[in-house]
Amino acid sequence: MGAAVTKYRVPVGGLCTDLPSEHSLKSALSALQRGPIRFMRDHVIACEGESADYVFLVMSGVVRSCKTFQNGERAVVAFYLPGDMFGWGDEIRPLSIEAASDAVVMLIKRKGLATLAETNTQLATFLRTVVTRELERARVHAASINISAKDRFLTFLKDWSKRSGASSTVYLSIGYQDIADYLGFNIETLSRVITRLQKSGVLSRTGSRRTLRLGDFMAVRSRN
Repeated sequence: MGAAVTKYRVPVGGLCTDLPSEHSLKSALSALQRGPIRFMRDHVIACEGESADYVFLVMSGVVRSCKTFQNGERAVVAFYLPGDMFGWGDEIRPLSIEAASDAVVMLIKRKGLATLAETNTQLATFLRTVVTRELERARVHAASINISAKDRFLTFLKDWSKRSGASSTVYLSIGYQDIADYLGFNIETLSRVITRLQKSGVLSRTGSRRTLRLGDFMAVRSRN
């Protein structure tokens, strides 16, 4: 079960860095927040089909949105990293929200946030930006289905590296099954892709199987 966490400060400033820092706005946002709450890996944070009463802000760890089909197969639609806010554009949850790793998440009342945005143009602009970014990531992800498994994985690593602030070494705090379900192929295919990249010198592991050292992506794309 999720458990309340008390050692984290309410991240009003970190939530909306483009917003004014007036005390009244901070107080209003603080009143809408629940948490932070700690969720263990694979814990369900919100279920598909339920009312979207809250918007989510990831404080630490990784959160995924996904859909599990009747045949047991699963599609991971998106990953959310620390600092990501999501769920603003949904009135009904189209997907399940789950902890892809141990995670700490802030919940923000959606209706209260909408009311506040009606009187604060900068907050409204920020929320539109949140939705636009989420839609753009979804578009890019959907378009990647037409490229090879190798290029899909490398594109994923490049995006993960950029979003997590890593350089040439990336630590994947999520499982390989999550990655395979996100990229749209089975874990055996992912394993073969990683082995192929290692043999070609494009990718190497440094100590942990989840810590990957990356080569030059432009050089990668010019090979084979």
